Amino acid sequence: MNYDAYMLLWQNAYIQLKQVDYVSNTAVRMVKVLKTSTFLVVTAGDAKIIIDEQPYHVQHFSIFHIGKSQSLHITAPNSISYFLISYKGDVIYKDAFMQHLQMQYQPFQTSFSCVPANPIAIHTVLQDMYCKWQSGSIQEHLSVKVSFYEFIYRVFQELAEGQGKPHDIDKAEIARLYIEQHIREPLSIQALADLLNISTRHLLRIFKARYEVGPQIYLQELRIEKAKHYLIANHYGIKEIAISLGFEDENYFSRAFKKATNMAPSNFRLKYTSSLSEIAITNENHFQYNKNQLAQAKQFENEENNIMMTKISRHLKIPFLVSLFVLLAACGEDTKQSAEQKENATTSEEAKTRTVTDDSGREVEIPAKAERVVTDWYLGQILALDVVPVGAVTANLDYASFLKQYYKEGEISNIGTDGNASLEKILELKPDLIITWNKEDVEKYEKIAPTIVFAESAHKSATEEVIAMGEFLGRQDEASAFVQEFENRIAQAQKKINNAIPEGATFTIFDVFEKNATVVSNSSISGGRALYQILNMKPQEKVQKLFDTKESSSGRYEISYEVVGDYVGDYVFVINFFNKEEKFPSTWTNLDVVKNNKTIELEPEYYFASDPLSGLHQAEDMADKIVEFTKAQQQ
Repeated sequence: MNYDAYMLLWQNAYIQLKQVDYVSNTAVRMVKVLKTSTFLVVTAGDAKIIIDEQPYHVQHFSIFHIGKSQSLHITAPNSISYFLISYKGDVIYKDAFMQHLQMQYQPFQTSFSCVPANPIAIHTVLQDMYCKWQSGSIQEHLSVKVSFYEFIYRVFQELAEGQGKPHDIDKAEIARLYIEQHIREPLSIQALADLLNISTRHLLRIFKARYEVGPQIYLQELRIEKAKHYLIANHYGIKEIAISLGFEDENYFSRAFKKATNMAPSNFRLKYTSSLSEIAITNENHFQYNKNQLAQAKQFENEENNIMMTKISRHLKIPFLVSLFVLLAACGEDTKQSAEQKENATTSEEAKTRTVTDDSGREVEIPAKAERVVTDWYLGQILALDVVPVGAVTANLDYASFLKQYYKEGEISNIGTDGNASLEKILELKPDLIITWNKEDVEKYEKIAPTIVFAESAHKSATEEVIAMGEFLGRQDEASAFVQEFENRIAQAQKKINNAIPEGATFTIFDVFEKNATVVSNSSISGGRALYQILNMKPQEKVQKLFDTKESSSGRYEISYEVVGDYVGDYVFVINFFNKEEKFPSTWTNLDVVKNNKTIELEPEYYFASDPLSGLHQAEDMADKIVEFTKAQQQ
């Protein structure tokens, strides 16, 4: 952008403010076409924003200018805070030059963005504007107009001086949308990377970091999901479905479908459509839509757009599956069973079950010793007991590699991604116990099997987590054996470290990004739990102050590279998952520990998880690295 030209145009502009709105800490799903030029200023929260088909993933204070008649989509499933300032503008020009500038740059119609370096000052101006706008008085509204010009000045000052940066377009989301819109076409990673003007390596990294799998696997899974809906609809032949979804031929489609579902397409159709005519899928039948699902269903009926239909289709299958499960369970009853047989079965069942209180306070009747366990999060706690679950969320195991040595390939079926487990996949595994982190998912899970809520926060230490899980699974002996081994190995690791470092040595873990550094917290992933809680190493003084006085965000404390040196301990661990191109400012590269290669690198694939099993291996790995580092420094 030619910022000088824009500032000159705004200097000669006549502005009429139409509305100043503020939304605070609210989950938002908004789709609208703007009637006037608008500034959207996101002050807090995590959201997906689409401005005239350009997607952005917003996690920090961000400013967007949007022209009249352009579309704005905001999706924030958790919460977001933002200002929305609507205005009408015109340039008062006295000569042909200003008229030419206005026609060339169209300042009130052009979209642009800014991630400011000094958001506090801008936030203060916006708060003042909103408070005065709410008063409704003419005098205060005049003051708001003055503040609006100050806001414009600060935005262009940030951009013109290079302190603030335009917000990056969400290239991972663009790649995903491209794949969904070209589902029937072969996917070339190189062509997609060229389209986004990035390297294939960068594309694969950002895509997998966002969606847990690479683009090729995402496309294949998307095609399989589409195929399921076509098969259940029962309007198309298998060959037609294969061709429409871009498979080479019917045989290749059948092989791919069977590999993904363990069923041939014809068997899948038979299984899930045979009962369809017998079950009315309504809001009154086994399932109640919440407000969001009703809104989504309405959007699906109206066919708002192909991308939205793809997302909604993944949710609309839930009532069908739950109803189907109830029907199958009912069909399995032996209606001719005698009263004596029923009484014996009840007595036998009681002997095989027990009642426990889970971490959410619910009393749940569960198997005395579960054999077919499914979990949507706590894989490490279960594997520590020599129990291999039949199903788990395994999408993140590339970044929890220590766990892979505790089971054989193919033993655990992947049931989905974080927070989005597939009921269909769980149902097919026939579990006798489901362990979840999310109490809101209990209602749907317990229609399939007894379900308990497990919470790390309910237990004081890694070993207590394993003991509690042992109680739930009926593996108390295995839990005791693990705790004993855990404590012995950690004691050896601590001894190894203490023999290598001076007394009172301090430690810091940095997780480094391109635009900011983060200090890893003492209870998080990325090795924080292993270093500070399990090994009981001493944090650097300012790091300890962060632990004591601030809440971490996703297990990290964001700090500016300008002050990163204030948090350097005697021993510095570095994790670099998100900045592989190593674009660091001089305030980082000029640190003595960085210049002189005195940092200890931690491999991201081993430091994603924080379960007790991963924590044990991380602690031992850190101990070895500290000893090796100390020896190298002494040479």
